[in-house]
Amino acid sequence: MKIVKELPEIFDEFGEQRRKAFLEIKQYKEKGMPVVGMYCAYFPPELAIAAGAVPVALCSFSQETIPVAEHRMPKSMCPLVKSSYGFAVEDKCPLFHFTDLIIGETTCDGKKKMYEMMSEFKPVHIMELPNCPSERGYEFWRQEIVRMKEKLEDFFQVVITEEKLRQAVHLNNRIRMSLKNLCDVMKLDPAPVMGEDIQKMVLGSKYRFDFENTPEIVEQVRKQILDEYQKGKKLGERVRILVTGCPIGGDTLKVIRAIENNGGVVVATENCSGVRSLATMVEEDTEDIYGAIAKKYLSTGCSIMTPNDNRIDLLGEIIDEYHVDGVVEVILSGCHSTGAESYYIKKFVNEEKHLPYISIDTDYSTADMGQIVTRLTAFIEMIQTEKSDNTNQNVDIDYCYKIVLSEVNAGSDDQHIFQKIWDYVGIPVCSYDEKGKLSAGAQEVRMEVCKDKIERLRVDGSGKLVAGIPENIPRTNVEKILNILLKGQDMRRQLQRCGEKKNPDYLWLLSEDKELLKNICRHIREEATLAELGYDCEGERVFVYGLQGRDQRCKLIELCHTCVQRIDSRVLVGNGFQEMSFKEDNYKMQSQILQIAAHTKEKVILIENYYYELAMKCIAEESEGRVEYEKELDALKVGGKDLQDTLYWYLRMKRNISCTAAKLKIHRNTLIPRLEKINDILELDNLDGKECEKLLVSLEIERMKNNKSSEKQEI
Repeated sequence: MKIVKELPEIFDEFGEQRRKAFLEIKQYKEKGMPVVGMYCAYFPPELAIAAGAVPVALCSFSQETIPVAEHRMPKSMCPLVKSSYGFAVEDKCPLFHFTDLIIGETTCDGKKKMYEMMSEFKPVHIMELPNCPSERGYEFWRQEIVRMKEKLEDFFQVVITEEKLRQAVHLNNRIRMSLKNLCDVMKLDPAPVMGEDIQKMVLGSKYRFDFENTPEIVEQVRKQILDEYQKGKKLGERVRILVTGCPIGGDTLKVIRAIENNGGVVVATENCSGVRSLATMVEEDTEDIYGAIAKKYLSTGCSIMTPNDNRIDLLGEIIDEYHVDGVVEVILSGCHSTGAESYYIKKFVNEEKHLPYISIDTDYSTADMGQIVTRLTAFIEMIQTEKSDNTNQNVDIDYCYKIVLSEVNAGSDDQHIFQKIWDYVGIPVCSYDEKGKLSAGAQEVRMEVCKDKIERLRVDGSGKLVAGIPENIPRTNVEKILNILLKGQDMRRQLQRCGEKKNPDYLWLLSEDKELLKNICRHIREEATLAELGYDCEGERVFVYGLQGRDQRCKLIELCHTCVQRIDSRVLVGNGFQEMSFKEDNYKMQSQILQIAAHTKEKVILIENYYYELAMKCIAEESEGRVEYEKELDALKVGGKDLQDTLYWYLRMKRNISCTAAKLKIHRNTLIPRLEKINDILELDNLDGKECEKLLVSLEIERMKNNKSSEKQEI
């Protein structure tokens, strides 16, 4: 099959596929084929296909039917639910009309009540979705899939064999893979086509009932896009936007159009109709095919799940792979789960990915179109300005140091750390082993555009690091960053050897109270689970050996809590290490933590709770007291003695007013005027997540300088 049409014609054709489906589904019904209607990405259409039925996505994205639905539903309900019910109750959706069985799911309260009302005039089967993607949730969802299979067999009087189900799985995997490959063309920079065109393809494919030919057709469109791209047919420089949040389609495409009509391009969508549903396949080579189906569909990162780590992980991957410049989250009015989760999405995008974020609260009407266009235009212009400014950016070495330290403590590998550096400052870094083989670093292709390269041997002699020097960044800055990365690798090597393992053999207990340590040693002898431990009590420190696993450390921590419960003393419980050669080095690190925690009220101090403070201390020492925001901090001092401390805890608490007020032990009505003063001095509201992190580093250095000065005065 050869496509001879122009791409715009193909995209429009797919965009009109839903209208064609109205006629096609009637033909299938006349042939005696059953039809299964679905609303949600959690339902596995493989089950319907294996039953010999046609799975169809039902109408739900239009303002047209909402007024009718509001006769029975509250106006405050989600427009997706109201639109879906309106189409059904008015019989305005031919797909719904010809559907024999509706598959519902317990994703949200609105949908549950909608299905209850639908069952008055159409057969409905409800799949009970677990709230948590845990092992228990997975087992429950597997049972629901088996129950769904039995329902289809009973309802349509058919037998779904394992062979038929595996064939359906293979077919759906082919369709998903073809659509995922199509979406991947948007990884090209500049983008080859508009995001709305890709969205038309993805949405339109749901209404193609010629399932066997769909992968081939989609693949041919992908090849045609790439062919034209190589010939120079591509978009100009545009701001690359990721759209996430509630389902997009029909009337909500207004958001994508607003972005793309005002200088942006939607390179990816993370929702039920985008990359989220295409990201993973059903494992085919497995004995338990029902378990594989359950695993794939339960991994869907929808906001109704708690915790929803899958969505965060997927967002991070999309941002990196599609070279995203900014994130737009679409929140339908009344969708409480997405609205609540937007806090975490914004936090992740701003603070982890250092990208701008904006949320668009909307419905299916056109009444807010002007406001949406205004906000998105300003958002895109802001990103354009920032990108332009970054062409000659000044590299913050302290911030790079913090990135590396944080990632090393988190156990990140080279590739992840190199990507973080690239995301921040645009310096490509690769790692090579002693044979010159590339061992990590996806930035090698970016080296080609750099004017020069710098090489450094690893500390352990196992290879080298290579960094490119972009046109806009001084060589000295690249050298500094490369040296920081080498230090980070050495730190990681040491942490891997002496950090807390599954079986830490040794650890330190430190306290200024010698009697407390003696008492802890006596209790160790008396505690049955700890009696086999050995220890050497050396004044203000106890060296413990023979520790077997983290469980024993936890028991030791409990014992320490018991011993300090009724006395005014404190004790530090160190992290474990496995080699005696690190005994004194580990002691020095524990001593540092004890000093850092000098002002804490905690009676049992655990090193893992002070990694952040330890990292800040290292940064302060590395920077030799340099403070980037010195003028701003001086201005805060003039403004009032409490302002600097307020700003510090406000940034430490991720700009959460309630948490900051609680930390400072003041009422929020006292805090808000302070923040207003700070904003007048620093224009805090205009600082993005990355700038706030840099400002926090400066505050940490300033606090440490002040602490040292106080210590000298006391002496």
